[in-house]
Amino acid sequence: VTLAFLFAMSKPASSFLPGPSARSPPPAVAVPVTKELPAGAAMPALSGKTTSQASGSEGTAKEDPFGNMSPRSSSLTMLAALPLLKVVTGAVGGARRRLAASPGESRQSAGSTSLARQAAAAEDVGGEVTRVVIPVLLAFFGWICVMYAIQHSLLTVPFLAAKDALYFPIIATFIAGYAVIVLEEQTEINKAGTALVLGVLIWALVGTGLDLSPQQFETDIKTTLEDVSEVVFFLLGALTIVEIMDAHKGFDIITKAISATKARDLLVVVAVLTFVLSSVLNNLTVVIVMVSLMQKLVKDVEFRQRLGGVIVVASNAGGAWTPIGDITTTMLYIGGQVTTVPLLGNLIFPSVLCLIGAVGYEYLRMDGETPFERPASTEAEDDRPPEGQALVFWGGLIGMITVPVFTAVTQCPPWSGMMLVLGLLGVITSLLHEPDDDRYSLKGALARVEVPDALFFLGVLFAVGGLERVGLLKAFAIQLSSLVPSDAIVAVLLGFASAVVDNVPLVAATQGMYDLTAHPANDPLWNLITYCAATGGSLLVIGSAAGVAFMGMEKGVSFGWYTANIAPAALCGYFFGVGGILAQQALGLTLG
Repeated sequence: VTLAFLFAMSKPASSFLPGPSARSPPPAVAVPVTKELPAGAAMPALSGKTTSQASGSEGTAKEDPFGNMSPRSSSLTMLAALPLLKVVTGAVGGARRRLAASPGESRQSAGSTSLARQAAAAEDVGGEVTRVVIPVLLAFFGWICVMYAIQHSLLTVPFLAAKDALYFPIIATFIAGYAVIVLEEQTEINKAGTALVLGVLIWALVGTGLDLSPQQFETDIKTTLEDVSEVVFFLLGALTIVEIMDAHKGFDIITKAISATKARDLLVVVAVLTFVLSSVLNNLTVVIVMVSLMQKLVKDVEFRQRLGGVIVVASNAGGAWTPIGDITTTMLYIGGQVTTVPLLGNLIFPSVLCLIGAVGYEYLRMDGETPFERPASTEAEDDRPPEGQALVFWGGLIGMITVPVFTAVTQCPPWSGMMLVLGLLGVITSLLHEPDDDRYSLKGALARVEVPDALFFLGVLFAVGGLERVGLLKAFAIQLSSLVPSDAIVAVLLGFASAVVDNVPLVAATQGMYDLTAHPANDPLWNLITYCAATGGSLLVIGSAAGVAFMGMEKGVSFGWYTANIAPAALCGYFFGVGGILAQQALGLTLG
């Protein structure tokens, strides 16, 4: 079973699927004719509406979830379809038999073809279940059985002592789950689903394997869930606020003010604007907005892609020095490792140095007098902004900026301040627009928010919380400190690691590794970790959500292209910022 798990995890899910067939998607179900034409009568021409409906039906058929499941569909999600498989295939087979027994009219041939295609689609679903889901399901339950057996001494591992056998299944499960998350592109398993399974399994192994009383276990898991929920609610509130602002085209207020004509001038303007916006808004949203803007402003593909790379670096640098600018900074802020005023004072200078280093590298490579060409305008004639554009944009922006002030004055947790701003925006949009207009309402914004991102954070933080509660992270920190004598080197290496793997679990791990009693809030170590975790993701395109979004929006950008063209500038900026932090600490200019 273990070999089956390793084999299944080492290959993309698509490699277990049958090869692409030449079948066309199932056509729309024909509408029965209620009135027959007289013999010899001409067939009336289809109206434009009927043709449109037929086309729309074909479009719907192309999205048939059984026949054309996306290769990136979660294998865990497909498990939920197992109980329905027999019902679905039985219904398709029954429909085929009923229609096959109907009178042989001219439209019967088309119906038979449709049923044959639907049957082929159902067979493909069966193949996916047999070749992908069942092996993964067997490997999953096999892994649980093996870990349980090791933990309860039913299975002996030669190199493990009896005490280590209690913790080995927890560590091994975390590493295996984290590997699946990192290899999401190869395994084609959704990382949010993997994170949720990982988080629950860690606590299940803690509860069944360690000698904890029910009261102690309940206290630990509730405390961890409380800490994790604060981050998730804060993130959901911020994402929804930004979605409402974007729906009202609030970002047009700033982006339309760009009037540069030369390439170097545009580079500086775009970098500074991205840096400022990402300090108060979600990095992912800022990158999406700015890259979309570049696609409207710049015609040359190569120059536009370079600007997009600088946007990724500037967004990560801008999010490092404010509590709401980057998810990792937010995690450290909510966890008490950094506080508002010292964070702003200690990291604004290194973050600016990071921006200067990256932009300066690209600036020197450009011809100062070269203008850039704008594409032909394709804007619609009716480009009027929605009602309340300025009010919603500036209200949301100022509201998010003042969340730390609200927290300091009222002593309420940060997520409550974000929810207050979201609630006020919900009231304002309800008064500005019609009740059933979901384009601008709070209800519509919640439907468009990327909930899987929040679930991913929930699962990962829940799993890391389990490791922290049983003391594994602290033990790892002690061993790491004995191998690497300098905490500053550990933090710098953390930045490089965040370029390869997701920085959320890395930061969560450091929160459990270093105790606040040994390293209190705003300690120089926390400042360095905050900066390195936020900006290290710029070193590779896969190192941050902003980079992945940029790669998806610009089809010509690949891992190799980014490494060759943007990574040198990002590395230059990264070390500029690290040098700035170390210089501040050496001169005693840090705030405590």
